[in-house]
Amino acid sequence: MPGRHIDATMDGVALPSGIIIREVHEDAPTMEILNGERPGRAGQLMLGRKRQSLKVTLECVIMEIFNLRTRAEKAQALAKWADGSVLTLSHHYNQQLNGYLSAVPSLGEVRDYNSPLRVEFTADVIPFWESTSTITRNVNNVKITSVSTSFNAGSVPAPLNVTVKPVSTTLTSFSVTTGGKTIALTGMSVGTLQTLYIDRDERDNLRIRRGTTSYMDKRTPESADDLLITPGDVSISLNADQNVNVTFTYKGRWA
Repeated sequence: MPGRHIDATMDGVALPSGIIIREVHEDAPTMEILNGERPGRAGQLMLGRKRQSLKVTLECVIMEIFNLRTRAEKAQALAKWADGSVLTLSHHYNQQLNGYLSAVPSLGEVRDYNSPLRVEFTADVIPFWESTSTITRNVNNVKITSVSTSFNAGSVPAPLNVTVKPVSTTLTSFSVTTGGKTIALTGMSVGTLQTLYIDRDERDNLRIRRGTTSYMDKRTPESADDLLITPGDVSISLNADQNVNVTFTYKGRWA
């Protein structure tokens, strides 16, 4: 983008003074092919594709260059700034990328006054641009209900997180449905001072738990493998054997 520059923050901190971003390159995401056994015969079926990582390269220029030492110091400041975990760019409005610094300016770039300084940021746990804000909806003291919540402005399905607290009696069964997919749990024991969580671990994988106790084995055989909301209007329904207070949270994601 000659003649223009892009604003950026890393963990909420702006670029070091005297440095601007001239270009941003987003590599095509690496993909993993998901396979499964072919029912009743040999071979495998291709079940789909899963994004593994997304890389963003920032091409930066120094506004004023006095000498090689100054250029090297600026390159070090840029690398230090980029060594964070949450990147925002002005042309991805209200979106962020969660990842890590994967490449810093090379010695050749530092020595070549005509070369931009490049830093590379990689997202592999969540290889999508994600909304900077969390959408939350609470429903209280219900057993069976359907709710509509805020519009999901993302372009790809996004995980739905659910927090469930029994009101006055131990909860033993609970189900939640969205986007035509249901996770149903039976044979649980969640007391009134306890909380059931349907959320994600540090690798963005589904987990179901009461405190540190996993309840993944409480899913019925018909349950979906994950709980995802689709872009557009969001509708969620729940069914519990006791009155519960429930909180739904999610963030939009963009491919």
